[in-house]
Amino acid sequence: MEELQHLDGTAQLEMLRKKEIKLSELNEHYKAQITKKNPELQAVVHTMFANMDDEFDESKGRFGGFPFLIKDLNAVEGEPVSYGSKIMKGYQASADDEVVRRYKKAGLNIIGKTNTPEFGFTPATESNFLGFTKNPWNPDFSPGGSSGGAAAAVASGMIPFAHGSDGGGSIRIPASCCGLFGLKPTRGRSPLSMRINSLAVHHALTRSVRDSAALLNVIEGGQIGDSYSTPPLGGPFERYIEKEPKPLKIAYMADFGSLLDIDPEVQKAVESTAKICGELGHRVEIAYPDFNLHRFMDAYVTVWVVGGALAVKNAARLNGKEVNGQSIERLLHTLVKKGESFSVFEYEEARQYLYDESVKVHQFFQKYDVLLHPVNAKPPLPLGSYDGEEKAVEDILKVSAKYAHLTPIANVTGQPAMSVPLYWGENNLPIGSHFMGRFGDEATLLQLAAQLEKARPWQHKYEELA
Repeated sequence: MEELQHLDGTAQLEMLRKKEIKLSELNEHYKAQITKKNPELQAVVHTMFANMDDEFDESKGRFGGFPFLIKDLNAVEGEPVSYGSKIMKGYQASADDEVVRRYKKAGLNIIGKTNTPEFGFTPATESNFLGFTKNPWNPDFSPGGSSGGAAAAVASGMIPFAHGSDGGGSIRIPASCCGLFGLKPTRGRSPLSMRINSLAVHHALTRSVRDSAALLNVIEGGQIGDSYSTPPLGGPFERYIEKEPKPLKIAYMADFGSLLDIDPEVQKAVESTAKICGELGHRVEIAYPDFNLHRFMDAYVTVWVVGGALAVKNAARLNGKEVNGQSIERLLHTLVKKGESFSVFEYEEARQYLYDESVKVHQFFQKYDVLLHPVNAKPPLPLGSYDGEEKAVEDILKVSAKYAHLTPIANVTGQPAMSVPLYWGENNLPIGSHFMGRFGDEATLLQLAAQLEKARPWQHKYEELA
């Protein structure tokens, strides 16, 4: 079964179809991997091994009972959902979330739930309730967040791919930190997370581009009540990666000067990617959207914190709990109080500002096909950077201010964006490169990612973690 650690999910699914392996054997393999590796990495917070199927059956959906993990921000009927918080202790979901229903309909068998920071608020998966998830490449560092549990599980080989969600970089940040492919779809491409101001979307963390394309088919389309719906691209997403993209015009945000403090190792990683794109025949130009990044981020934080504070209160109410300094961690309590402090005018002013600035970004993409820039300003953070028991809230917020400024842009504009694993740096830590595409144009991003994967393969790296 060792060869499974070197194969992506698509290859393993093909083995099941050809009867080269039994589903019961595949399940036992991943059960053993979780049992062996999870005590160190703290990636999986709840298991459902009793749900495992013995027989591969495509009548249940194209994945036929294939094992899968769901982030613990989403409800699976009859199972705990903690949102990474002790305030939800003892709560069990009465129904599946829409995205879970779609995964089940496709034949994916949910065998566990992955770790997340408290209510998914931070770009490091450090929950004092569920434990700190470690980076499988180097356990002294964070796997990122908020889908850090999913990323650590996939990179370490506990599962071939896993669900993630992204409201400000929560798929792309852990993909970068863990050496995975992470695509944030266009707003409305998948069901919205209804209570977070339509900023958050669902998709997955994968080892290969084709796995990501296959999983995107499963969840495409809005749900009843969504305020946005993106017209379907038509046909399976895998067909878009069967041919290479035409020569693209790629804008490259190369030098941030005093605007952002970009770590030299991150700069080196993205410069390398720009060079690869040029070698592949794409036209790469240094160019920047014309907007005020810091003011943009201030407005984003206002909208995100208000929506997040409301989500925390609504969830606590479901569990019959009060939100206070004893029921949630210090950092989240501070953010909830901050959300409550904004006036209606301040909230609406921030929301309209983001709308106006989004128009400028979309106009930029009338000239360019793709925008390339770092995922984060720094390499993966040391473990404990978001430890609310040990650090002052002010210090934690300073870490965020220097780390994750760029990924929220695509959440606000609604555009698709991805982290591609093309570089491993000091301490054997991955640093992804971030590409952003036109609204609704996942096809170009998937084509480019598949071309990069072919030119600079990364699958062999996972053998180090077998």
